[in-house]
Amino acid sequence: MPKEKSKVQQAMDEIQASVRPFLKELGFRARARAFNRATSDGLTQVIEFQMGRFDPPGTYYIGIRKNVYGKFTVNVGVFVPELHEHSFPGKKLPFIHEYDCRIREGLGFLGPEQQDIWWELEDVPRQAADVFHRIERDALPFLAKFESREAILAQWIPGRSTSEETDFGRFKRSREQFACAIILLSQGRKDEAKSALRASLEYQPDHPSSAHVRNMLAKLES
Repeated sequence: MPKEKSKVQQAMDEIQASVRPFLKELGFRARARAFNRATSDGLTQVIEFQMGRFDPPGTYYIGIRKNVYGKFTVNVGVFVPELHEHSFPGKKLPFIHEYDCRIREGLGFLGPEQQDIWWELEDVPRQAADVFHRIERDALPFLAKFESREAILAQWIPGRSTSEETDFGRFKRSREQFACAIILLSQGRKDEAKSALRASLEYQPDHPSSAHVRNMLAKLES
């Protein structure tokens, strides 16, 4: 006999069901809490609902971590096959989750708040309406910015380091340049890939991954 769903699970199902017809019409297919849509360039766009996990009573929270049980959030991502293959050779995925994506963002960060948002699993019609609005207003334009490899390269390659950048910004740019190099290599664009790898080292030469980047660059230049 299947286990009876909790009230929060039922609420999550209702909210997800409210947006399913809209996403299906846009070409998304669903599995569990995730929705996948393939682009014409062979990428996979992902919209995924995430429920807050249950922590036992008396759990002590340190720093910014908080109890999100009874709440949910929505995450958005774009899966690029060659980036996954580079990190996990030979590992094929039957369905893509947001955490499988190199390009990923929380729905709240895409909105005017620019911060993580966890909605309460209550007042289902109101929460569903807000999420539907945010997917249409924020998630779909974000996915459109990365609908092809050329679009990804256009977003990431022009970036330049400035003295005002934070350490996190420098790390993100370094990682983006490295991802661009993998994409370029998959297309046989070796010289452009080498330029991207050099840019990655320039942005953050002392990052732990720099040795891997240097080795990769050396092989291309040999």
